[in-house]
Amino acid sequence: MRIAPCFSVACVAFALAPLGRAQEPVRARERSRADIDAGLRWLAAQQASDGSWGTKNKLALTGMSGLALLASGSTPQRGPFAPAIRRAVDFVLACQRAKGKAFWHPSNGYSAIHNHGYALLFLTQAYGEGGPLDERLRRAISLGIQATIDSQWRSGRSDGGFGYFLNRTDIPPAHRNMWRVDEASTTISQIQALRGARNAGFKVQRKALERAGDYIARSQHRATGGFYYSIGSTPPRLSFVEGSRRPTFAITAACTAVLHALGTYEGPLVDKGIAYIEGFLPPTRKKIPFFYYAHYYAAQVMHMVGGARGARWMNAIRAELAARQRQDGRWGADPEDTLAEENSEILNTAWALQILLLDRGVLPLHER
Repeated sequence: MRIAPCFSVACVAFALAPLGRAQEPVRARERSRADIDAGLRWLAAQQASDGSWGTKNKLALTGMSGLALLASGSTPQRGPFAPAIRRAVDFVLACQRAKGKAFWHPSNGYSAIHNHGYALLFLTQAYGEGGPLDERLRRAISLGIQATIDSQWRSGRSDGGFGYFLNRTDIPPAHRNMWRVDEASTTISQIQALRGARNAGFKVQRKALERAGDYIARSQHRATGGFYYSIGSTPPRLSFVEGSRRPTFAITAACTAVLHALGTYEGPLVDKGIAYIEGFLPPTRKKIPFFYYAHYYAAQVMHMVGGARGARWMNAIRAELAARQRQDGRWGADPEDTLAEENSEILNTAWALQILLLDRGVLPLHER
């Protein structure tokens, strides 16, 4: 079931051009497949015996790594990575709290909500292909949805955004001031998880999606078409880069991707966001903080745009990723993020693989 709710701002549906792709030489396609296979093997080899990935933010890294393996065509029941996916599902399910309904792990950093959102999104994409796991997945996803919606209301925010933590009790003393601090990427992580759940047939309160969508819509920077990092800050914060007066490519790409996820495919909001994204066509000399995160969302946008315009972007990012891939199949750490090198490599490899696997159309998340 694919249901994309249109929220109240500028929602006009239209028929997208067919998803076009410029013809690539046979050798280039074969090389691309070999690169993807090498990346998948490297990523699978990093999985711990308990089914998780990484040492910090395990739920986030496991969610994204699991999504990459699912995007390759494997499921919990079949394919070369089925055992790894099952272990990942088991790990995430074991992290769900009996009372709070959220997915939580002691390795969470200062952003428990990203961990919860990525874990929930992973389960929604595994659901329906899990065989004996599906009943457990159904219960866990239903509770996870409620944890997200409860957080949106419980925080007392009126703008529909999300902060870094799902509830007050999980906030370390050093971060007590972050309970009501809204931020675009935290909100985006919850929108995609809720959209994934809704597409899988789960009931998601329309009001929650509308409020979150309105938050994203109000985040657009009129002068550039990019998107604010935080509109609830005083004053509103345009960028996560200290001192910057321009929106970042990363947040703009992510916001535009979730506008698509919410059913807004054209109109000023999306058109301006896409135009801003296209100013960063690879290769570019512009500095891109959180390179792989940014391109993970930008690729979703341009894949949906399709036609010659989308194909130009997708071919460019494929070439860029091919140049950045290491011989053993992984993608390197990002000096701009706050993760330890080993965790950054896992997360970046998971994002890069999902970009390269977009055109296979396996994940329901990327269906219009």
